[in-house]
Amino acid sequence: MKKIIALTFIFLGSLTSFGQTTTEDDVTDKYTPQQGDFSFAVLFGRGNFFSSNLVAPPSPAGEWTIPGNAPYADFVSANDNSASNMVGVEGRYFLTEKIALKLSGGAILRDTPSRINIESGTDFSEEDNQVWIPNYASVNSDEQVDININLGGEYHFDSRFDRISPYAGLTIPFYYARRSMYDPSITTSPNGEPVIADIGNRHLEVVGTGAQLVAGLDFHLLEGFYIGAETKPVSYIYSYSQKSPGPGLEHLEADSHTFSFLAQNFLKLGFKF
Repeated sequence: MKKIIALTFIFLGSLTSFGQTTTEDDVTDKYTPQQGDFSFAVLFGRGNFFSSNLVAPPSPAGEWTIPGNAPYADFVSANDNSASNMVGVEGRYFLTEKIALKLSGGAILRDTPSRINIESGTDFSEEDNQVWIPNYASVNSDEQVDININLGGEYHFDSRFDRISPYAGLTIPFYYARRSMYDPSITTSPNGEPVIADIGNRHLEVVGTGAQLVAGLDFHLLEGFYIGAETKPVSYIYSYSQKSPGPGLEHLEADSHTFSFLAQNFLKLGFKF
């Protein structure tokens, strides 16, 4: 995948050497952003979703303990970064030739409805106690939500290179993750009493926000096509979580603070129109 992306960039870059000769004003008008332009880009790099310790509290069993793990911005990591990993999309609208509003992010939503179990049936009239109805296990309810949204602005600087547009800006990120589970099964104890597995939905919610400085540049290969590189020189993210072991029970709360410097980097493959 990495080789394909690299060869694509080299091929598209080589196409520019065969373009028609134009004046400096023509190049500026065709390639650099203008007031009212939109741009759309796919982002490559490390994902911006919470992923560590995202497990709903356990169901009641034995010594019922709710883990006290605090959330943290695990997407800010020194390792396991990949330039071939598509992590979201970014859209920009240029208010002027130099000022642009930007919005980026992604979302993943999953939902598995619960189904109650059915215990087996046995015909005790037969000598071998034949089971005529098998055990149908319950289906646990499993809800997963992952959202990240980044809203900000950019200021594009002049460059002595016609097709390069350097910029700097500020981004306000918002992160949200939720894990909810419910086991609807009801079984029978050896003394014939019903045993309920769960008292209701158990869930974990994580919210994160902060502020991030942004710096990068766009290289316009063709009139409506560009590649880019972006970094976040300084980033602060506050993370807060609530764990609910069941309806009516007290929440377990935890939080964390993450500062990073030049640790979040992205490549862009974009189109301008």
